[in-house]
Parts: sequence; structure tokens; C-alpha cells
Amino acid sequence: MRRKVSFVLVPVSLFALAGLLSADDAEFLYPQYDSLPGTRVTYHSGKQWPLAPRPCGPEEPCIHRYHTAHYWPDPYRWQDRSSVRAHIAAQTAAGWMTNTTLYDQHFDSETQELNDSGRVHLKWILLFAPPQRRTPWVQMADSADQSQIRLASVQAEAAAMVGNCAPPIMLRVCQPYGASAQEVDLVRRAYLATMPAPRISYTPQNGSSSGSSGSGGGSPQGGR
Repeated sequence: MRRKVSFVLVPVSLFALAGLLSADDAEFLYPQYDSLPGTRVTYHSGKQWPLAPRPCGPEEPCIHRYHTAHYWPDPYRWQDRSSVRAHIAAQTAAGWMTNTTLYDQHFDSETQELNDSGRVHLKWILLFAPPQRRTPWVQMADSADQSQIRLASVQAEAAAMVGNCAPPIMLRVCQPYGASAQEVDLVRRAYLATMPAPRISYTPQNGSSSGSSGSGGGSPQGGR
């Protein structure tokens, strides 16, 4: 057992000794003197080697190279995961902002007051959306006065629905997504009118248009 332990400790001791010998002093042992892993960029005959971006500065000590090889792919995979999660969180927040926005179709085109569709959508935002997503947004109108009328109308409706517990309501510059209810209804009706019959056509092997009901073959085998 001691021999096995010595076989493990000897390479580690050699790496540590090589790292100490490759540095002028022991400053590289502190975190602020951490060095980037990888090949350093060099210049030869007026050219950069390699052409891909590489760290600049002195070479890594041996103990740093051992640390990088030992813990690879840490810590870089944690940075990659954090980056992916940050992008997903940003996309999620943008999607919920879209779902909780009151657009032009939610307001009367003349008075800029909230219409019936807008009241239904505002009720869903305040009562049925996840608690952390219950922030109504109002699309800005063509003028500042119309935008303020929209904002005041939504604030009044929100106060009537939930009282003093209404969340802050804010304006945002955006454009509506989707289409009007009339257009959606026309598209749906046209789809239903042109829907094919749910029947599968087949040709029996015997060439007749219908299968016989006797023992001579009651189930068709065509259409394979």
C-alpha cells in the first residue's frame, strides 16, 4: 500500500517542483496570478503563429498546466451552462412580456379606452398568469396623449379587478403579433370548408370494387 502511495506522490511532487523552478518566485500560487491555459501567440518571420486568437504573455507554469488538464472541462462547462441559461431566461422573459402586453386590438380605435377583449386579457394577466409574470404592458399609441389615455384606462380597470394589489402598468414600444379575430375566423372557416373526407381509398386484389361477404375473402388485402 505504501508503495502505491509513493508511486502517486512522486509524479505530483515532480510537477510541483517543476512549477516552482519554472517561475521566478511563488507569486503564481495566488489567485490574482492565475494564467490562461493554452498555447501562447508567437511571432516568427513577421507572421503571427497561430492565426487563431491565443493568450499573450509568459507560458503557464507546469503546475498550472497540470491543474488545467486534471479538471478539464471545468470550469469552462459551467461558464457555457450559465451562458445558455442566461439566454433562455432572456427569451422566456421576452415571451412573457409579449403575452402580457395589451396591443392595439385591445383598445377602442376612437376613444383609446380598453374594450371587451382587452378586459378579458387584462383579467387573465392579473388573475391567471404566474405571480412573477403579472405585469401588464401597454403598447404605445401614435401620440403621447393617446398613450396616456390607454394607460389610465388599464390602471382603472386593474384597480377595479384587484383593488390596491394591482401591479405597476407600463408602456412599451412594440408592434402587435398575430391577426385580428375576423381574419382568424375566416381562415378557420376556409380550412373546415376544404377539409377532405376522412376515408382511405383502396383497391382490392381481386379487382372488384367491394369485398365479398362470404368465405371467399371478407377482408380486402389491397392498398399495401
